[in-house]
Amino acid sequence: MSKVAIIGGIVLLLVVIGVVVYFTMMKGEEPVAVAPAAVAPAAPVVPPPPSEYVYEFILNVPCHHTTNHGVSITDIRIDGVRAKDSELTAHINPGWTTCNSKSGGYDCEEDKMGWNDPEPATPQPNDLTCTQWTPEEIPVGSKVFTITTPTKVGEFEIDYHRPKYAPGWIIKENGVEVLKETVNGGTGNTPTPKKIKYTIP
Repeated sequence: MSKVAIIGGIVLLLVVIGVVVYFTMMKGEEPVAVAPAAVAPAAPVVPPPPSEYVYEFILNVPCHHTTNHGVSITDIRIDGVRAKDSELTAHINPGWTTCNSKSGGYDCEEDKMGWNDPEPATPQPNDLTCTQWTPEEIPVGSKVFTITTPTKVGEFEIDYHRPKYAPGWIIKENGVEVLKETVNGGTGNTPTPKKIKYTIP
């Protein structure tokens, strides 16, 4: 290679270096490394609320029944409001009576069941209409009835004809256990009715 070519190459290299240094100095900035943009974490997926709430009442402790008379319900309230027919479903037919009324008292209306049949605001014992199962109809573990509502329930209140007709329930909300009783209503005959509240968490 000739000396002229070598010198030409060196001159060209120096020119390139000079141009790079010139423009770097004119900007007056050090090259800055750009960090990649941070990726925001994905928002948690929140499932929509259920379109309905189904509460199963499963017998866990039998009531202190008599020979023929077992669980006996005279009224059911959902957050303070009497349950509607459309909200109540009996899964075991109440063989003793669907609606029982006492002579001289308030009579059952048409074909309504006693557990939500209208009664006077302050009923006397013989005004109480009731739905009642025989003891052998609902062994432990039986799903006796369900209550279906469009919104979550905070409290059920059930009136039993007598304390001895109140069982211990397992209550499930949409298939999940939310309450479990390990005792029944006792052996008493009074008060009539016996009101028991069930708070749902």
